[in-house]
Amino acid sequence: MILTELKNFSESIKQKDDQHKEVMAKMEASFENARIAYANMMAERDVLKTGEADLKAQIEEMKCTYEAEVGEIKRENAALKASVEDLQATKAWLLSDGARLLAKNIHKGREMTAVVAAVNNAMSAVGVNFGLHNGYLHALKLKTPYAEVPLLNRNAAEELNAAVACFDSLVFPVIEDLPKLVNEPLFKIKEALTFANSRSSEK
Repeated sequence: MILTELKNFSESIKQKDDQHKEVMAKMEASFENARIAYANMMAERDVLKTGEADLKAQIEEMKCTYEAEVGEIKRENAALKASVEDLQATKAWLLSDGARLLAKNIHKGREMTAVVAAVNNAMSAVGVNFGLHNGYLHALKLKTPYAEVPLLNRNAAEELNAAVACFDSLVFPVIEDLPKLVNEPLFKIKEALTFANSRSSEK
């Protein structure tokens, strides 16, 4: 009887021990799975951190590139704006002071003076010869007094002074009107500078 009980007790202890081992094995397996899952999670976290760092680096690089390109575009725009403003200022000057200076240099230049003087002298010589001829004929035929000689202009000196003053103060309307064209395109300026007789001949 006692032996039977001892045997049953021994078998019960063994059974419980087996159950305990089975439970421990399951716990160890579960722990191992948890450890693996944790390791995988940490590895994924590291990968995410690395990816995040790479992404941040790429974003920073793109930002630097963008800022550099924007800066370059701004500098180019500023240079272009300055160039356009310089061209506009040059155009305005050429159509105002520049045109006036050009006209003045031509008007007062030695070439213009020489040509006008040559024409004037030639016209004067022709006029004098014509006047002398007619006056001489009248004087011979009619014995006309000097004061009554035909074609005699008693106001010649005053008229000459007036003509010289007019020449010195000569103003060219086309030059004076050029500043009004400062905002006009080139073809409009060309039209304004085309002589009336040239336009008529072209038609």
